[in-house]
Amino acid sequence: MGRRSLAWLMALTMGISLLQAQDFRAGVGVFLVADQGQDFQISFRPASSHWQFGYRHVQWRDHFNDPFTGRRLTETTEARTGPLVDYLFRPESPGTWYLGGAVYRWSKREESLMTGEVSRAATTAPFIGGGYTRTLGRHAYFNLGLYLSPGAKISTRTSVSSEDDSGAFDIQLQIGARF
Repeated sequence: MGRRSLAWLMALTMGISLLQAQDFRAGVGVFLVADQGQDFQISFRPASSHWQFGYRHVQWRDHFNDPFTGRRLTETTEARTGPLVDYLFRPESPGTWYLGGAVYRWSKREESLMTGEVSRAATTAPFIGGGYTRTLGRHAYFNLGLYLSPGAKISTRTSVSSEDDSGAFDIQLQIGARF
């Protein structure tokens, strides 16, 4: 997802949800510090509801080096983007545990740095999990969660490498603003 699309989605969601939400959140996560990392999540909870609805985008880049020479062989970029929903057990307290689910578009791009060959793959996968979220004063929060997708599979292949992922996880370690 392009940054412009993400910005428009955030602005649209913010405008609509602020009209109905008791709690609107916009946060950044730990993957922001990764190589070419992006980690953004927005969510809102309607008044008097245990349900929190949101949208997440996370992306990072990784490299694979030849174990004998240390020479960089491939560069892999992964992204997961999509809607999520959480059930908060105690929504009115400052901190609460939650269970949730998400449907992410999981994409992967692997490039051979030796040949320039590129392999791309994508799939849509359900993730389930949970975590803990807590407010930090009136206008801040943190979130710690883990979502799993044991059945998800994605594969990329170039002439010098291949990656086969079976199962996936989404670590959510975020801090953000509340409105």
